[in-house]
Formats: sequence, structure tokens, C-alpha cells
Amino acid sequence: MITTSWPLLPYQYSTKPVDLLYTNFRHLLRAKTEEAPDREFLIFPETDRKYTYREFYDLTIVAAEWLRTRTRDFGTISIIFRNTPEFLSVFFGAVSQGINVVPINPDLALQEIRFIVENSDSEAVFYDAELKHKLAPLQAEMPTMKFYPLADVADMAKVDIAAVEAALPDVPPTTPAAIIYTSGTTGFPKGVILSHMNFIIDGMGMAEWFEFSPATRSLCILPLFHNNGLVVSLTTTLYRGGSVVMIDPKASLRSFWALVDRYQCTHTSVMPSVLAAILALGFEGRPGRLQGIICGGQLLPLSLAQKFEAKFGIPIFEGFGSTEATSYSCFNRFPADQRKLGSVGTVLPISDMKVVDENDVEVPDGTEGEICIRGANVAIGYHKLPELQEMKFRGGWYHSGDYGLRDSNGDYYFRSRKDDLIVKGGEKIYPAEIENVLAQHANVAECAVIGVDDPILGQEICAFARLKDNSASSEPELLAYCAKSLARFKQPKRIVITNRLGDMPELPKGPTKKILHRLLRDYYEKRLANSEDMETLKWVLGSQG
Repeated sequence: MITTSWPLLPYQYSTKPVDLLYTNFRHLLRAKTEEAPDREFLIFPETDRKYTYREFYDLTIVAAEWLRTRTRDFGTISIIFRNTPEFLSVFFGAVSQGINVVPINPDLALQEIRFIVENSDSEAVFYDAELKHKLAPLQAEMPTMKFYPLADVADMAKVDIAAVEAALPDVPPTTPAAIIYTSGTTGFPKGVILSHMNFIIDGMGMAEWFEFSPATRSLCILPLFHNNGLVVSLTTTLYRGGSVVMIDPKASLRSFWALVDRYQCTHTSVMPSVLAAILALGFEGRPGRLQGIICGGQLLPLSLAQKFEAKFGIPIFEGFGSTEATSYSCFNRFPADQRKLGSVGTVLPISDMKVVDENDVEVPDGTEGEICIRGANVAIGYHKLPELQEMKFRGGWYHSGDYGLRDSNGDYYFRSRKDDLIVKGGEKIYPAEIENVLAQHANVAECAVIGVDDPILGQEICAFARLKDNSASSEPELLAYCAKSLARFKQPKRIVITNRLGDMPELPKGPTKKILHRLLRDYYEKRLANSEDMETLKWVLGSQG
């Protein structure tokens, strides 16, 4: 088990000994700063800003004092930034004060942002000053909420670093560091509470697995408001004292190889959809620059991995995990010649994993079931969702809702979701999120949303709607209606009006009148799934600016 005197939750114990060398984020950052104060830590090519370990540690202390005058220690705040120094300075400054940080996607619709701010019990919202116009209506709707814009870290007042540092509170490792909101089955996002220990243990597990070192230079092209960017690119590299090149995800794909070459990047973490888009762009990479690509978040087709490696000669290491396990709990074996392509690898030394049947009984190797995880990387739990907490963290294990199997060599294979979760380009979306919006249209009698196969994004969104008046609405009108209330990545690519389908005028239902999403997927695949690969690719490339 983890060697710490701090109390752990039942599902955070494992059978493997793990040393917690750093008790919180600031202690980790300070230790790496003392090891090599002048080593580059953060590089932001788009704004030509760079920070050594010493410079960023001092900036963290400045931010901690700036926050102290605006909120309280061990409170909760929301932050809305892209991959910028402002995001990271506010995040590290906040967790140094024991503050729980709620990172929010700037592209969410206002009602989605409001739900997260209110549900998380945030005391204040800190945001990129460029979002001031977008957030103005929300600020008017929430007059008691404090909103603080930040245009540049240089705008924070200078402080006596030693004096502020000495006054910082003691932050135990089990203190919540972040609430990461992911899609929920009810149509509302669910908040996953992650502690300092969760982040540091998961980062350590991956850094040691891939033998990261101070020479490691990670290219972060995934957003920091998700745990992948915050954990896989940032915390892992920080744990070994390496450097991170931070890129805005919306501007990264076309310049991917140029960035790898210019900054001598050794590793990156991506979704399978990113690999597909890089292949489709047709640019040539330079073999030997990247030592490996970490990949997960959605199913990686074996054919895609083989095509990418054949073209660029860079090994892909597929893994398995979830936000509730901080990020990853298992990976393809390292080095590359030990991998078993097609699997998501074997369990990391920081975790335990098993596969169980519907009665929570572990099944023999080779038998499919639900994948369960336990260890110090498993989250504290869900924020204000006691029933879901009890169900998903039962029996001393986190029950992932993902189905797969383990072979006799200890390698795991992912098969499918237990529920109808849609994973589009790495973004997790539950059908209820879109259904709740579409159902509010005055002419929609009923609707259902499914995920359909997409060669670039992994999955796309297709909605089915039965209208009250067949002649009163069109597909473009319904799509525009959804666009008013949903972030772009949650908007359906297509809305099928069932009234106009000769062979399926009604949504298929079971004996209890529950809509059968499985039959809708079957119908789509047999009747509607025309090749739209190029249109999808145009959408992906368009989103890259």
C-alpha cells in the first residue's frame, strides 16, 4: 500500500507499496526548482514566453498571494483559461493555498459554465480577460458571484517571495486539488474530486513507466482543463524535472511536426482522433525526434496505429484509465518492443485492476466483464452525487463502466462502454446532454441521440427526432437550435426526422417504452451510414484554425 500516515479511502489502497515522496503540488515544484532552478520548465511558443523552474516557482508564490486577497484558503474557485501561463500560475497558486480548483472549458455554452460554477460551490471565477465579453451575460445573471479577469501574469503585484512562502498553509496530500467535470448520465456534468496525492501518484506512475528524465521534453497539445493535459503532459514531466511545450489545442495539428522539430520534443499525449488527423494532413515527420506517443481516451483502431507507425516510425503506447483514476492505470509495456499491439497494456505499479461479472465476482482470464481499479490514483469521489458515489466506488474498487478482459499474460483489452457514452475526439458526451436540449424545442415530440462511427473523431453525434408537426421544422433549424445551447463539440452532426422515414416513423421502444438506442445504431449503420469521411476531416481541420 502507499506509505503515508494520511488516511486513505478503501478504494485507494492497493497491494503494491508506493512511496509518496512529495506531499503536495508546491512541494513537488519546489523540489524540482531546488534541483535545477535554471532549467526550462514551461515554454509557450504562441506568445514566445518561457519560464525556468525558479521563475515559475516564484510566479506561483506571487499568484498565491494575489489569490489570497480575493478568496480564502481551502475554498473552491473556478478558472476559465486556455493553455496559457495564466492558467498554470492561477492553478499552482491556488493549490499552494489549499484551494480546490475547477477548470472549465472556455468553449462551453454559458448555461453549461453556470451549472459547473454553481454545482461546484465556487466562491469566485478567475478567467482570461479575452473572455470578458462572452462571460458578461453570465456575470449579470450571477450578481453575488465574484468574477476576476486576468490578462497577463505580469499584472499581478510583486511580493516578498520568502515572506509569502513562509505564510502558506500546510496542505496535506489528501486535500482536494481539482474538481474535473465530465459528462454525466443525467445530462448534467459530474464533478470528479482529485487530491494532490492523486495527481502526484498518477504522474509518478507514468513518469517511471516511460523512464522520463530531466531531459524529457513533452509537447502538450491537449487542453489543461481536462485531466489528460494536466496530468499526462504536465505532472508526469514535472515529476522528473523535465520541460513542457504548451500549445493551444486549436492551433496545434498543422504545426505538429514543426513544433516537435523546433523544440526537440521527446514525448506527447494525444487522442486517436489526433493521430488520424495528423496522418490525413500528409505532412512528413522526422523519425527520431519523438521517442513515443502516449495515446488513450477512446478506442484506438489497430489499423490506425499500424498506419501511423509505418509512416512515422514512432511507437504508440496505448493505455486505459479514466478521470476517476486521475488519468491512466495501465499501459502498453515499455520499451516498444515489449508491447502487445491491440491491447491497452498491463497495470501500472501504482494500481490494482481486475475484471468482474455482473455480481462483482472476478472472472477468469480471457472472460469479458467490467474493468475495476483501485489505488492511490483513484479519486476521492464525486461532488454532491452520493448515490453515484456508492454505486461506482463499491466494495473497495472503482467500477469503471468499461468492459474488457485480461489475458493470461496480464494484458488488458478494452471492448466497449457499459452505457451509451459517446467519445468524440476524446471528448466524453452522454446522449442525455443533447437530448435535454433538443427536447425543449417546441416542435419536438421526442428525441434520442446516439454515437456513430467516425474514421477521424472516433465517434460523431447523430440525433433522431419525432416532430409534432412534420412540416413545421427542418434539420438545419433543429441543428441551429442545438447550437444555441451546446458547445460545438456536443452539437449533432446530423438530426434525422423520423416522421419522414418510411420504415421507422417512430423511435423504437421496448416493453417499458424505453427508447432502444441499440436499434437506432443498427438502423443508422444499415440505412444512413454513407461515407462522410472527407466532410468530417474538413471539420477537424477547420477547428484547427
